[in-house]
Amino acid sequence: MSALRLSELRRALAIAEKDIRVYYLRPPAVMFGVLFPFTLFLSFTLGREVSPDRLVPMLVAQTVFWASSSIGPTSIPMERRMHTFERYLTAPVSLLAVLVGKALAGAVFGLFISLVGLVAGLFAFGSTSINPAALLLGLLLPSLAFSMMGIMFASIPTENPGDVMMPLNFIRIPLMFISGIFIPIEQLPAVAQYAAFASPLTHALDILRVGLGGSSYFGIPVNVAVLVFYTGLFTYMGLLFHRKNMEKE
Repeated sequence: MSALRLSELRRALAIAEKDIRVYYLRPPAVMFGVLFPFTLFLSFTLGREVSPDRLVPMLVAQTVFWASSSIGPTSIPMERRMHTFERYLTAPVSLLAVLVGKALAGAVFGLFISLVGLVAGLFAFGSTSINPAALLLGLLLPSLAFSMMGIMFASIPTENPGDVMMPLNFIRIPLMFISGIFIPIEQLPAVAQYAAFASPLTHALDILRVGLGGSSYFGIPVNVAVLVFYTGLFTYMGLLFHRKNMEKE
């Protein structure tokens, strides 16, 4: 059983490496993973009096959120169009290995873009102190969780990445406004604070604040538990939806 798992992991890593080489510079990935979060950040921060200790975590949280969740919705529909997605499963490669490989590619993309945002933010705004352990958690856990979220949405049966990006953005954009990115959680109405707790982006931002010298609203153990929960949930739902769509075909 362990040998089988190891072989599946190798196949997942090979798929991730291929996606990294092929899809990182595709227009949907660049637009929604790089340009959009930076543009959104500038739109809501220029001309506003926002303290530097909020700006850098805000920038990094946005970039890891958008970048990590943009590769799966780009690669899977395009591979359906070219009929390469089905070839994985006749290789044979399990569906789980395929989805994990694609999620790893998205997570690496999110990590890379968020590191660019982190360096740019620290250079421009600075930070009082850095907690390396919390910062590492705040980059790794959200990148994997948001990448799996993109994989889940990529189960929509289409050959056009835009058909996946549109419903995905109907979720991503509202999450930006209830997760403490633009409005601090303590300033939200009580109902919105409950909604903020249910958002994985809230907990990504919360950990990043600690990693960059700030304080946590919910506590790091709660942040980690929620992000791990969502990673597992998105993985399970992604497998379920992809299998159902394959059975219909």
